[in-house]
Amino acid sequence: MPLSRCFISLLATCFLSVQLLLVPAAHAAMVSTDSVLLQQQRADQEAVILSALQQDKAREVLARQGVSLAQVEERLQRLSHTEIQQLAERADSLPAGEGLLEVVVVVFLVLILLDLLGTTDIFPNI
Repeated sequence: MPLSRCFISLLATCFLSVQLLLVPAAHAAMVSTDSVLLQQQRADQEAVILSALQQDKAREVLARQGVSLAQVEERLQRLSHTEIQQLAERADSLPAGEGLLEVVVVVFLVLILLDLLGTTDIFPNI
């Protein structure tokens, strides 16, 4: 009996020693605030780009080119951070011509108001 108890304790010691030696090491590092901010900025910029592409005019152009929104999202994932940043900055100005009518109407109303007040003489018949 003492021999089997000694054998079992020796076997258990060997198994525990091997178990401790085979534990994989965790290679953890500190995550910098900059890297977290860059990831968040990229996600925000991708959301801006995708929201611009959700507009009806953009969908029509994509459909004419034969590109689906899923393909655009896939290609967005492959862009670098600077390319995403440039696209996001230009996303608001890309649909040129939108809002042009409002600007023309406001300028026209200001000119009429100035002409009525006698400041300018753009419309001589008024």
